[in-house]
Amino acid sequence: MSSGQRHSRDKPAGRSTRKTERRNPGHKRSTRHARGERKDGQSGSAGVRWFHGKRPVFQFVLIFGILMGLFHLACATTFVRKTAFPGYLRFNAEVSGWILGIFEDRVTVEGQSVGSPRYHLTIERGCDAIEPSALFIAGVLAFPAPLLSKLPGLLLGTVCLLVLNLIRIVSLFYVGVYWPKAFHVMHVDVWQALFIFLAILFWTLWALRASRAVALKAHASKDG
Repeated sequence: MSSGQRHSRDKPAGRSTRKTERRNPGHKRSTRHARGERKDGQSGSAGVRWFHGKRPVFQFVLIFGILMGLFHLACATTFVRKTAFPGYLRFNAEVSGWILGIFEDRVTVEGQSVGSPRYHLTIERGCDAIEPSALFIAGVLAFPAPLLSKLPGLLLGTVCLLVLNLIRIVSLFYVGVYWPKAFHVMHVDVWQALFIFLAILFWTLWALRASRAVALKAHASKDG
């Protein structure tokens, strides 16, 4: 009798245990679903954090692209093509002719042409350092730094590129005198690639210096 009573009492306990076991899988599924939602939320927040971390890069690329687009639009206008560029090329010819006159006899300048009894060249579009200067200027303006801190770098870098263009013209004159077969290679392949490299180099050096200045200013403001 006692053993039978114990057995009858054990049966309900077994039923309740089975019920709880039946309930547990649903609870596990809800827990897994909640964990999945947490993972999705964490991945979404990680994407937002990544975007905010890269925001200065996206901003730089966007501003740089807009500035270069405006530059090319300006170059396509009639005023720039018919007036501004020819005037600037004539200015380069005048200055280059003055420099060559220090070393050469009877140097003449006519419009965009510079010549002597030994060689004659014409300064055309592409021999003006305008595009490398535009790349440098757009890169500096797009960089996330205070505007006033950009002005010295803009001035110095642009002047250096324009002075180097005069050196290019003079060097090409002497390439034409002493090595005329290499004139095209030096003009198109060497000097143009070198100018793009120099524009990127000048911008990189300036950006490193500007980044240090911004970091030091931020550190000083935190200490204050």
